[in-house]
Amino acid sequence: MKLNTDRLNAFYQVALDKSFCQAADNLYITQSALSQRVLKLEQELDTNLLIRSPEGIGLTEQGKALFEYVSDLQAREQDVLNQVTGRSAIANGIIRVGAFSSVMRSVIMPSLLPLINSPHQLKVEFFSRELRELPPLLLSGEVDFIVVDAEFTDPRLQFELLGHETLVHIRNKASEHRLDPPIFLDHDAHDVTTYNFFDTQGMADFEFDRCFYDDVYGLIDGVRLGFGEAVVSEHIIKDSDDFEIVTHAKAVTSPVILCYVKNRYMSALQKQVIEHLQQNAPRHL
Repeated sequence: MKLNTDRLNAFYQVALDKSFCQAADNLYITQSALSQRVLKLEQELDTNLLIRSPEGIGLTEQGKALFEYVSDLQAREQDVLNQVTGRSAIANGIIRVGAFSSVMRSVIMPSLLPLINSPHQLKVEFFSRELRELPPLLLSGEVDFIVVDAEFTDPRLQFELLGHETLVHIRNKASEHRLDPPIFLDHDAHDVTTYNFFDTQGMADFEFDRCFYDDVYGLIDGVRLGFGEAVVSEHIIKDSDDFEIVTHAKAVTSPVILCYVKNRYMSALQKQVIEHLQQNAPRHL
């Protein structure tokens, strides 16, 4: 059996966009034509590939297997086209990376800047997410790489250490903004950074209130405005004079780890992404 290319491309785009409407726009076809291509592919394979629900589009187990196949096919095709036409090995590629907020803007993006600014007509997609949201982003194929702060057990994944962040306790320099008990700003109720920091200092019984400011830049703005204190990555605030860094007995660091799927085809561009992150990320941390 030879699978129809148009139907495969239609399925792949829907799986990427998680929306028939968006996928149809990206393929420059009508939504009806797109739906027909996906339906015929499912009929041809005699299986359901997509899970359709009010929350959006998901993939069945069979759909995930086919998505992996088409993803590899797309990457291999681009590499071969570049080779045959004599273009750069990374021309017309797409860089797709997900990371948590304290490293995305200050570490990942500048580390990839030389590659992005190269004359190869590259497209770039960056996704700043909470740590718990990153693994599904990678396994669904929405991104090719994620950056996390800890390895987790999954035999499908490869992990590579890029370096370590140093965490520091910051507060507004003005004493009138200090409360008792202090208020610490975290991302959300799931964020345990502050708890872990004080636990490492032997201060597990330290009492404080919490407020939530969505991402690390919200925390920093909140501290700057005197709304509370925070534990943040030192590299984000090292050029700012707005904060007092509170001295503690122990240095606290957190790993910055690159993660990708082991057995997916690694394109020439994706290899370049890994090299640039390995070489450049440490000096931004």
